[in-house]
Amino acid sequence: MEKYWDVFHIDGERGLRGGERQLLYLAAALRAGGHRNTVVCRRGAPLETEARRRGLATEHLPFLMEWDPWSAGRLARLAGRARRPVLHAHTAHAAALACAAGAWGGLPWVAHRRVDFDLGGGLSRRLKYDRAGRVVAVSRAIGAVLERAGVAPDRVAVVPDALPVNAQECAWAGIPEDMFAPPSAEERARLRRDLEARFGVAGDAAWVGNAAALVPHKDHDNLLAAAYLVLQKRPQARFIIAGEGPEAPRLLAQIKRMDLAGKAFLLGQVADPAPLLKSLDIFVLSSWGEGMGSVLLEAAACGVPIAATTAGGIPEIVADNISGLLAPPRDPEALADAILRLLDDPGLARRLAARARADLPNFGLGRLARQMEEIYAAIA
Repeated sequence: MEKYWDVFHIDGERGLRGGERQLLYLAAALRAGGHRNTVVCRRGAPLETEARRRGLATEHLPFLMEWDPWSAGRLARLAGRARRPVLHAHTAHAAALACAAGAWGGLPWVAHRRVDFDLGGGLSRRLKYDRAGRVVAVSRAIGAVLERAGVAPDRVAVVPDALPVNAQECAWAGIPEDMFAPPSAEERARLRRDLEARFGVAGDAAWVGNAAALVPHKDHDNLLAAAYLVLQKRPQARFIIAGEGPEAPRLLAQIKRMDLAGKAFLLGQVADPAPLLKSLDIFVLSSWGEGMGSVLLEAAACGVPIAATTAGGIPEIVADNISGLLAPPRDPEALADAILRLLDDPGLARRLAARARADLPNFGLGRLARQMEEIYAAIA
């Protein structure tokens, strides 16, 4: 019996965020195992550009609405021509299209869930998640949310996000082996000079950074409040926030109101997070809602000490006082204390960062591919 699959990865997002990077990692790892992969996305989206750069096949849908019958019908026809098709929906809206296409074409399909929000939507939710062959949760925290919402436990599979953890996996993903790796002193100095020249961040300051979409659940207000408190004790620290989203204008105004101009910087979207991460003294994730936080894997790979909240699946990556420091969500005083501990105790910061990096083999691409292969086999 053949063991290879034709996997159609569906994602209609207009940007290229963590979920899209994870899609590309999975497709690359599956390709290395002999599976055929097609990225189904919007025409001209950054995901299409990046998928093609990595040699992955692409197809387009208009993604007109969540339950778009034209897109679902086209998806059913595309997948129906494959020998052993599996539909893999990487977003909630993509799950609706996979549900409809799966029903019309008799196709097996899975839905990926990357956020720890409570499920809503009534009938729409039941159709998407109750009819999927499996719902893939990127953390146990999300799995618990799904089960509380009534998704049968035997339909929920916990599959953590991944990062290339060795030379072979970097080759699969088409990225340099040292892309996510601790920088040399010379490389770090060069990267900091570049960012200093572009954004005016003082190169001799302690840099505390964040890379996340500027959306409410990432809770940049928590980060700015913590920054204000840290700066009372460490006025030379600088806070660097990379990302784009609807919160940007409000956060910029908040920085001005809090007299943080020149101390907290919004960089906008950074296509490649690695240079920023390698430049930082501390990485902070301030979310009140977080499915897993795959950027934490990237920060750990770059050797950056981590301070984060306990939201969602974050504690499944970062163990408090073992591989990072954790604070309760929406508690800027506790988050500021964690940042100050790392700034004031370089030995602690180094020990935590080393342990976080040592844990990374648990999150490799090979592991991700093996788990998904088992799921595809089970639903087909």
